[in-house]
Amino acid sequence: MKRSSDIFSLACESVKGLAVISSADGPRGVANKGFDGVAEIRAGNRQIRKPYVVRSTVGPDTIHLLSLLRRGSVDGLLLAASHVNDRTADLLRSADVQFVDTDGNAFLTGDGIYILVTGRRISREAPKTGGASKDRAFHPSGLQFLFHLLTDTATDSAKPGLALVDKTYREIGAATGIAHSTVGWVMADLIRQNFVVQVSPGKRMLANRLRLLERWVQAYVARMRPGLVVERYRPARADWWQDAELADGLWSGETAAALLTQSLKPQTFTVFGGRPSHDFVLRHSLQKDADGTVEFLKPFWRKPPARADGSRCVHPLLVYADLLSIDDDRTREVAQLIYDRYLRTIIETD
Repeated sequence: MKRSSDIFSLACESVKGLAVISSADGPRGVANKGFDGVAEIRAGNRQIRKPYVVRSTVGPDTIHLLSLLRRGSVDGLLLAASHVNDRTADLLRSADVQFVDTDGNAFLTGDGIYILVTGRRISREAPKTGGASKDRAFHPSGLQFLFHLLTDTATDSAKPGLALVDKTYREIGAATGIAHSTVGWVMADLIRQNFVVQVSPGKRMLANRLRLLERWVQAYVARMRPGLVVERYRPARADWWQDAELADGLWSGETAAALLTQSLKPQTFTVFGGRPSHDFVLRHSLQKDADGTVEFLKPFWRKPPARADGSRCVHPLLVYADLLSIDDDRTREVAQLIYDRYLRTIIETD
């Protein structure tokens, strides 16, 4: 796995015939806003500066989160990545996120500069980093722990020891069902990556939450979600879900988004609740199909986070992540609604 500094250097080097890009001094607080630094871009006699972020991989599931960073920057946003394929390049351009990658693909614009190169793919051996990845917080056990942290209603409490992130490892383990030893190494990794800040010996707090949300969604989609699916079915009718009564399950994805926003006609149907009963399958005329649009997933929490609206839906954080996993323009639009309505106040607090 390449380090961020390696990716940035290689990406800048790959476009040196078109532009000269280097890291520059920026204003205080750049890192606290989710950026990795400020880039100076020179093309001909033109020169511009803009904050940049570095991502090893980038796909449709992270485009929306990058667009949130872009929206928070009056100077625009530059992404440096290992590779940006044609599909991702189109999505980044639509989100007004500029980019350079290590293969020479680029989208740079501003003050007389316009550079667009896509479709390049250069085979190169990835540099060795001399050890396994330490990104343990973004493997399934860590993702389970992070889900509890991000959905904790007491996260911003001023009272010491009330927030989950502020409790002892044994207390966290008891509340989440995660071994306290696992809590310990995940917490250490989060502190190392500056997602948890040790304010004092008895006080911790979550930090850089927008970036943490991005990392959680990306890892959930790639590493955790595939292993949660227990059954898939094909429905006889597209509106079957409107009559479905979930005794022990909770809706997520498009179905939950339809219930929460009334802005979507679901085409896929996600239920967290494990394998459905035989009676449920017969009652709703579901046919087992490995490619079916109805999916049942195993819950990964000890108890569902509290919901004020009383809906039969998972927490909006999970609805949001499941929507972004679909890679569809209409689901990305509704994911924005979910974020604005339910997540913004708990994420954009740094």
